[in-house]
Amino acid sequence: MPGIKLGIIALENSGKTTIISQLEGALVASTDNKAFAGKVPHFRYSTYGGIDDLLNTFNSKIEAYVEKFGHVPRTLVIDSVTHLANNMERYWNEKATGFAVWGGLGKDILAFNAYLEEVIIPEGINVVFTAHCQFDKDTSKYTIAAPGAFGKNGSWMSVTDEAVFLEIKGGKRVIHFTNPKFPCRSLLEDSPESMDVSEFTINTYIEALENNNKESEDWMI
Repeated sequence: MPGIKLGIIALENSGKTTIISQLEGALVASTDNKAFAGKVPHFRYSTYGGIDDLLNTFNSKIEAYVEKFGHVPRTLVIDSVTHLANNMERYWNEKATGFAVWGGLGKDILAFNAYLEEVIIPEGINVVFTAHCQFDKDTSKYTIAAPGAFGKNGSWMSVTDEAVFLEIKGGKRVIHFTNPKFPCRSLLEDSPESMDVSEFTINTYIEALENNNKESEDWMI
């Protein structure tokens, strides 16, 4: 069975790391310029060295995971795709000029998404990515930061059917699944609009998405 793809979207310090640290059988690729604090197998990729370097690093770390645990990770986590895209943009600003910057950046982002969709997910590995967002006062909407044409064409929401949004509301953390006020979506028929994070279990939710994915595969002709 192919894996599922889930986005976890939030403002800074909303509890993304806490949630992904609870994932069972996960391998976390930390792209932030700081150490990952969760007690989950992880590696750092803070300096982007081109798409080949990125994909070779991911492949080698998955192989190291298999060597240590005897199986592929159940879930590959990218924490965060926002920082990864920023590092890609920095790389291309140093490597090229003018339109070549945005052309190279766009190709690399598309190649990374193709790698997740065509290499990782078909192997039965789930993909979970975290993404930072900002509140746009002019539109009264939350927007997910992403550079270039990719950002204008839907950003990271455009490459997944499943996304949750974390919000701090009245001192409490709330997770949204289908609330139209936030960048979130779900294909689960019984998915609630929102719930308190204390009632949410990421592993149970991943399992529900896996089961829904299996049902969809059963109907494929």
